Amino acid sequence: MRNANDIRNVENHKYLTEKHGKFFCASPWNSLHEGPQGLVSTCCKSRQPIGWSGKQNFEEMFNSDLSKEIRASILQGKMHSNCEACAIQEKDGHAASNRVHGNSMTDRAVVDELVANTEADGTLHIHKPEWLDLLWTNKCNFSCLGCSPELSSSINNNYRKEFALLNGNDPDEYFKDMTNWNNGNDNKIDYIIKHSDTIRSLHLNGGEPWMQEATYELLEEMLKRGLNKHIQVWSHTNGSITKSYKGVDIIDEYLVHWGELCKITISNDGHGARGAYTRFGYKESKWLETYNRILDSGIKQVSIQTCWNVFNAQTITRTAEFFWDNCRNHKGEVYGSLTPWYNTMTTPLMLCYVRELRLKAVEQLEQLMQNTQIPSAWGEDLKKYWDYLHRWEEIDSVYRLPNSNSALLNWYAGIQALDAKRKTNLCNTFPELEPLYQLAATETERQMDQTHCHTS
Repeated sequence: MRNANDIRNVENHKYLTEKHGKFFCASPWNSLHEGPQGLVSTCCKSRQPIGWSGKQNFEEMFNSDLSKEIRASILQGKMHSNCEACAIQEKDGHAASNRVHGNSMTDRAVVDELVANTEADGTLHIHKPEWLDLLWTNKCNFSCLGCSPELSSSINNNYRKEFALLNGNDPDEYFKDMTNWNNGNDNKIDYIIKHSDTIRSLHLNGGEPWMQEATYELLEEMLKRGLNKHIQVWSHTNGSITKSYKGVDIIDEYLVHWGELCKITISNDGHGARGAYTRFGYKESKWLETYNRILDSGIKQVSIQTCWNVFNAQTITRTAEFFWDNCRNHKGEVYGSLTPWYNTMTTPLMLCYVRELRLKAVEQLEQLMQNTQIPSAWGEDLKKYWDYLHRWEEIDSVYRLPNSNSALLNWYAGIQALDAKRKTNLCNTFPELEPLYQLAATETERQMDQTHCHTS
């Protein structure tokens, strides 16, 4: 069942796209994403920089050449190349979740005013930021299989070669210039204070934001000025940390002061050994302790984000059961979302190599569609994912995912390398995936034999 916020989000998106065009996204007008190494973009799905936080201030970036070009394109009813990630998702006939989200994190009147003050060339004459997606460092104690070195210091320091193989990249070239970066608070705090009259929400992102000193510095400054009374704080966490900076507890000493304006999303892609394999670093007892502490603190907006992927698509009903048995709130519900991993080797499209695995994943989705005991926001996307697996050949031609045996070879090489390095075992942990693993092993052996014959 959708809650009031979900309904408002859908209505906001409908209003804005009907008024300003079917491809409208508010993010280039009222939002920004400060990401790895100070790269600032219109949202988290873009790596095209509208500026760099170490070189320019945020106000200037809103009227950079690229920012203007993106807005002009949207006003002309076209998707800019900056928006390619959403455009690809929308090939399946559904609005991209990020665009819906961008339109939901806004005030309609503010967006209407911003659009009215935009020239045809995209020049924006007023500055009213509403929604900021902020990253400080890639400091993180997890190595999640859907992540990368730019957002996890653990991957960057320990598993760069293995993740390169898993993602089909040359280990010598894969994020070769990536350092463990730290954007700091120099720009953020002053900007937020200056524009606190229009900023409605801050997304504290990572890395793992609860490990990062700058997260606490920002929260302290906001509390001093009473900004906790009208600016929402939304924080993602992997659930492994509650005390970090100076030994202070982030829940009791900071986040509870936001009350209704605090939103926490805690990640979980599967329980037990399966969860630990996929999100390497996950310890279930600690995760449950953190989740229940957040609920017990009185923070009302607590949700679980689950990434649908090749590892859990065969058993996603079990994941739903785990949440229902262990994670219901005081209303007897579980708030949570189901979002796909689109990384080439972790997408559920990998299951399409083995017909019975794809059909099993479809069956799992169909069971969820009939089940009322699932996290709140899962239902609205299940049909989309069902379509995704039924139309996989058409979608594959757009995503260029497992459309050649190279994907199998890369997946197998990455899994082999990760299992050796981490002392894990894919087939023991996910026995249902053994047909895919054996197919990949056979194809790898065949390719090696062919290579040997050609070089003999």
